[in-house]
Amino acid sequence: MDKRILLGCLSAAGMLLLFGICTKLFGLDARQAINTGFGPIPAIDVFAALVAMGLGGAIARHAHFRWVALLLMVAMWTLTLFTVVSMALPDSPLPMRSMAGALKYNAVAIVLTLAAAFGGALLGERLARRRDGLSMR
Repeated sequence: MDKRILLGCLSAAGMLLLFGICTKLFGLDARQAINTGFGPIPAIDVFAALVAMGLGGAIARHAHFRWVALLLMVAMWTLTLFTVVSMALPDSPLPMRSMAGALKYNAVAIVLTLAAAFGGALLGERLARRRDGLSMR
């Protein structure tokens, strides 16, 4: 793996962690989801994925980082869903007691954060390459 891609991945993961800590410190974690007919949309998490992967893409400056950004977000969602399901109590809401239910409940959020991650990585890469005068791939 190219060192720039690895550095971009570490920077993006660190930025996601920083967004998570700030969200928790400011008490926004419980109020951030916008309820829609399709499911809840965590606006701050979608924005965090866009910004974090944009930073990673700008650092990596490589087209392969887009796929690394998607894999990073899939890993984050997988860990989140496993944690939610494993911590579910008998009186927890029904969707949170099984992996299929949690996946269905969070489907819109997952799709939006994956799209934001890919778009952010693409945008960051393109802006960094344009700034440095490198050719686009």
